[in-house]
Amino acid sequence: MGALIARLPLLLLALGLWLPAPTHAARILGIFPTPSISHQLPYQAVMKALAARGHQITVISPDPLKEPVTNYTDIDLSFSYKLFRQMITFADMSEVDPVTVVKLLTPGYFQLVDEQLGSKQIQDFLKYNASQGFDLVFYEWWGYEALFGLIHAVGSPPQVGILSFGGTVVQWRSIGNPHNPAINPDALTGFTDQMTFWERVQNLMSNIILTWHWEGVMFTEHEKIMRKHFGSAPPPVYDTSRNLSLLILCNHWTLEYPRALLPNVLQLTGLHVREETRPLPGDLQTWIEGAEHGVIYFSLGTNILCKDLPAEKLQAILRALARLPQRVLWKFENDELPGRPPNVRVAKWLPQQDILAHPKVRLFITQGGLQSFQEAAYHAVPLLGIPFMGDQQYNVAKMVSAGIGSRIPLKDITEDSMYAATMEMLENPKYAERMRRFSGVYREHKARSLETALWWVEYVLRHEGAPHLRAASLRLAWYELLLLDVAAAVALAALAALLLAAFALRRLWRALRPSTAPAHHARLRKDQ
Repeated sequence: MGALIARLPLLLLALGLWLPAPTHAARILGIFPTPSISHQLPYQAVMKALAARGHQITVISPDPLKEPVTNYTDIDLSFSYKLFRQMITFADMSEVDPVTVVKLLTPGYFQLVDEQLGSKQIQDFLKYNASQGFDLVFYEWWGYEALFGLIHAVGSPPQVGILSFGGTVVQWRSIGNPHNPAINPDALTGFTDQMTFWERVQNLMSNIILTWHWEGVMFTEHEKIMRKHFGSAPPPVYDTSRNLSLLILCNHWTLEYPRALLPNVLQLTGLHVREETRPLPGDLQTWIEGAEHGVIYFSLGTNILCKDLPAEKLQAILRALARLPQRVLWKFENDELPGRPPNVRVAKWLPQQDILAHPKVRLFITQGGLQSFQEAAYHAVPLLGIPFMGDQQYNVAKMVSAGIGSRIPLKDITEDSMYAATMEMLENPKYAERMRRFSGVYREHKARSLETALWWVEYVLRHEGAPHLRAASLRLAWYELLLLDVAAAVALAALAALLLAAFALRRLWRALRPSTAPAHHARLRKDQ
């Protein structure tokens, strides 16, 4: 015992050398403009966890916390929801390709950031908070580049990009991460990693068109909006977009596909998923437990409004559900649903995670939103997808390829097709069994996601932006990155070598070829 005590200082010294240096309590700014709670939930999870570790957090978003958190200050942009709803009716997007959806939403993005930057909330923030400076900025890396002026206004600290889904070619380019369209389907396509020839063609064209639209059209307009509000001081939006210390993507290969990643790109999952469940409100618990044949949960998320579905599709779904022995719990925006059968219950808001955790829930009918996918994966509930927009086609394609779900496009929904798709999911045991195995893998990685995010954020703080993680590809022109200059040099060298060889062979042939001139002159003399 005495020997152990004598060695204690050495042990403590060794432990101190092994542990990373402590991170000081930093001032961290989060810029999350999207008026959609499904986007905000994973961001809030990271920000609240950082606040719990003593960091001073300020968040600019349309979704302020409902309950105050120590060290956490909200800049409330909730007025953005009204404008966002006026942009487009998302229920109409089921047959529009994802790149076109981005193009349709683009004018709305411009108007949204312009009004947000001109708001009293942002102006007051700039007046009273920006001058104090921040040690780190999080920003939602999706279509809001005019807000990069805020980064410069708070002192241009290191930047962490975060996105509520798995990313597109735009995000991969911004951090310099390899992206091979032959094997990596873009998150805005409905493809898997087993693409046919024509799917690879479409994936490549989608990458090219999205890059051109984003960096050509969107960057140009956002540059104008940023200059309107911040003048000439901030650097160009293109430069800021490529100045990331860390990129956090709130999706993971367990819910999509393996890809090569740089060390400063994090794929995380289930950041918002709670491990503990809460009691269901009112008589909902009794209603679910009284379902002899189980319960189907039906929700199209926060952006797709069921009341906006075509009337004939809505009635076809209702007639199909009426034929089922199961009870159906439907998140619906109105107090009542015309034609609702007795086995269907509707509510404007439902505690989705706690419902999915209930053992009586046998199927989740979903639009394919990523946060819903993550919750279903955690609680091992098979899925029937009706995808509409964004990454929903991509997520539903993964459900189908993994054997944990099925897909029914809105255009194909009839009473019989909806009934058949639902019964197949309920009666075929392979979906529940595969989902149980899928959930086991998912849970193992979900358990470390938030911890991983916190470690890397504080790593960036400790190492002043961690510039040593930046990829060399960010310094190369596009033709250098594709080795076109090398290929051109090799081709020119090969051509020069061929020309030189041809010239040498021609000279050699002339030198070795027997001369016919003397014999010709001899014949002439003989004739004379």
